[in-house]
Amino acid sequence: MFEVVKTVWLLLPAYTPNNFAVLFGGGTPIDFGKKFIDGKRILGDGKTIRGFIAGVLGGLLVAHLQLLIERLAGFRLYSELPYDQFLQLAFLLAFGAMVGDALGSFIKRRFGVERGKCFPVLDQLTFLLVAYAFASISPTFGILFTMRILVIGIVITPVLHLVVNVIAYVLKLKEVPW
Repeated sequence: MFEVVKTVWLLLPAYTPNNFAVLFGGGTPIDFGKKFIDGKRILGDGKTIRGFIAGVLGGLLVAHLQLLIERLAGFRLYSELPYDQFLQLAFLLAFGAMVGDALGSFIKRRFGVERGKCFPVLDQLTFLLVAYAFASISPTFGILFTMRILVIGIVITPVLHLVVNVIAYVLKLKEVPW
């Protein structure tokens, strides 16, 4: 059980950006309304510049709150890293999650899946896998993200993703519960 809690804690900078994007997004779409060579929107109206930036900044905010909590509570995960390495890893997790979310939208558009419609597995894991890929370029990634943590993240993320989205739906923050 400790490994699951540790995994969730380590992944908060990747788990939370999309929530910030939903709360603070809107405005100009990242694709500027352009279509891909297949005639379909590149990403769609749901992926905005403001949402992307808010997502990355929100992930960094959460990571800094984690750092503060770790220091106040006297335990060490992120706080065992030098600050510049912590900041790099947190940024890569948050940025990677937002890129992964956009990649998921790109793929959904290619398959003709409309905005807000469910695309199982893709919706739950693309952001995480891309966050892992981006974060893996950090020399400190392997210190905290063991193979066991990576696998646990892949296994638990679809369930957590569903639970968080249902809560957001109930709170009227999302139009659909997925």
